Amino acid sequence: MGILGVFTTLARTGLFLEALQRDCLGKHGLAFTEYSVLRLLQRAPERRIAPSLLAEKIVCTTGAMTKLVDRLERSQAVERRPDPLDRRGVLVAITDEGDALATRAAETYRVGRERVLGLLDDRDAEQIHDHLGRLLGALETDRRSR
Repeated sequence: MGILGVFTTLARTGLFLEALQRDCLGKHGLAFTEYSVLRLLQRAPERRIAPSLLAEKIVCTTGAMTKLVDRLERSQAVERRPDPLDRRGVLVAITDEGDALATRAAETYRVGRERVLGLLDDRDAEQIHDHLGRLLGALETDRRSR
């Protein structure tokens, strides 16, 4: 298949990863992008982030982020708050309900990931992590340069 087969293998791996994420996170009513936003908010200083930064972090448009935040806000997982440093801006903040939801979903997802990774030995898992980290860096560089 050659070196370009890397992308075929990654695409197929991505399909299986997406299925695992749907299986784990769907139990909590979350898509992976929603889960990602909640986890980013859990780790953020003061547990709030500008929507534009969230969009950048999960690699989506600001319009898509608006719709995603709307869904999370309707489910009371997040709320929009005024940005204290910019009167025109808003920040997305995680609610107590969103925090509890993200924590429950993270545990379910952890179990799923460990089930899959348990099929690999530690050395293989470390090598895959290292190689994917370099590929991720190349993809991030490529995206910024366009």
